[in-house]
Amino acid sequence: MYEYLFGKIVKKKVDSVILDINNIGYRIYISLNTYEKISNEKVKLYIYSHIREDAYVLYGFYSETERNFFEKLVNISGVGPKLAIAILSTFTVKDLKTIILNNDINLLKKVPGLGPKKAQKLIFEIQDKIDYKFNLEENFETKDSIHIENLKDDIYLAMESLGYNKKDIDKFIDSEKINNYNSIEEAIKDILKTIQSKKR
Repeated sequence: MYEYLFGKIVKKKVDSVILDINNIGYRIYISLNTYEKISNEKVKLYIYSHIREDAYVLYGFYSETERNFFEKLVNISGVGPKLAIAILSTFTVKDLKTIILNNDINLLKKVPGLGPKKAQKLIFEIQDKIDYKFNLEENFETKDSIHIENLKDDIYLAMESLGYNKKDIDKFIDSEKINNYNSIEEAIKDILKTIQSKKR
């Protein structure tokens, strides 16, 4: 199993590259997000190896974060590598986290080959398996290592990264509950659930 491969791109297509490593050409399938980030020169791709009875297929990703999310997707029943690549070609990892937190089936089903029932099943099965830190400037820590008075500021940062403005955020932050959150992730999930319930 490969962790990553580093080599020169000798052929680049929207869905794959040929990577030359010591005069051996490796065909590696990629997402559209990875395609847009790599140049036509040397590149390091994080690898997922898919072993079948009739083939040994390599999938490559520009970032370790994208590769790790791909692994979570293919571990869901009914989601194979091709569908996982389609999902990561339609949305970034950050966008997918937002979609999953919002339980936004209508947006997720825009992925080719992903109908509403499968989209709902995917969200249900993956929602407790992903890290909701959103890759902001710094990772948020648990309540044990941050002061309560700073938690509200952290919530603003996270919510603003999801497209909400301060005025909207104030409507949904329960000042009495804020001291009971154990982590920023718990706070954001609860606030987003509140927002969704009020939209219905």
